[in-house]
Amino acid sequence: MELSQLKSNYEGVLSSITSSEFILGKDLYSGVFLAQPFDEYWLSDKRVMIVGRETAGWNTKNKLNTISRIVEANASNSLSSVISESFERYSWHLLDKKGGIIRKKSSSWFQRFYADVAKRLDLDPRALIYQNLFAWDFNGKSPVNRGMSEFNTIQNLSIRLISESIKYSKPDIIIFAAGCNKNNDQTIKNMCNDYFNGYNSLEVISGKYWRFEFNGIECIRIAHPRAQSYEHPLYREKAMQAVVEKFV
Repeated sequence: MELSQLKSNYEGVLSSITSSEFILGKDLYSGVFLAQPFDEYWLSDKRVMIVGRETAGWNTKNKLNTISRIVEANASNSLSSVISESFERYSWHLLDKKGGIIRKKSSSWFQRFYADVAKRLDLDPRALIYQNLFAWDFNGKSPVNRGMSEFNTIQNLSIRLISESIKYSKPDIIIFAAGCNKNNDQTIKNMCNDYFNGYNSLEVISGKYWRFEFNGIECIRIAHPRAQSYEHPLYREKAMQAVVEKFV
């Protein structure tokens, strides 16, 4: 698949950001998170996407952050450079450092879950896609508490971006390990209804596990991997088993 097509699709979404006036107060948003499949993904017959909540501090230490920077890039016709920067950062997110080797240990619950799924499927971690429900964090945290109007803007932009990623990569199964709350579930439902042909719920265990499908893609929503109470570890295992069985 031509990566230029995905980049163009992302650019189509980000080109709509022409003002940062929707932000209440200081612009403390991260750099935009944009996923891209590695070559290993296209070579695999098991196509899996794992979706987290948001990426804390994505492209911030190098000052490639803020919504305002995207506004400025649109004004100067340099949006492609912002996308290339995010792609470049994504290209080494699985490594112990830029130009390093695949990370074998991590303090992140999410990254350990991601690595475990890859191991269960006997895949190189690069054969999976790491995606996020929200394409930005605010000051290292979720944007859900930024007020309804501001959050809705970030939510809608994020939905459009993840939809482009899904349409491009066409995964067989998606695990939404973003958390079991109304904001996340509504974000997923909005994505399915607005950019696909709706969804069908297959199994619902309130606050713990939701299995559904849209456009022929099997999906499972579970708690964030850091959740260790209320039987959440059991439902993570249930999700992993479902992914393994998908490819038997």
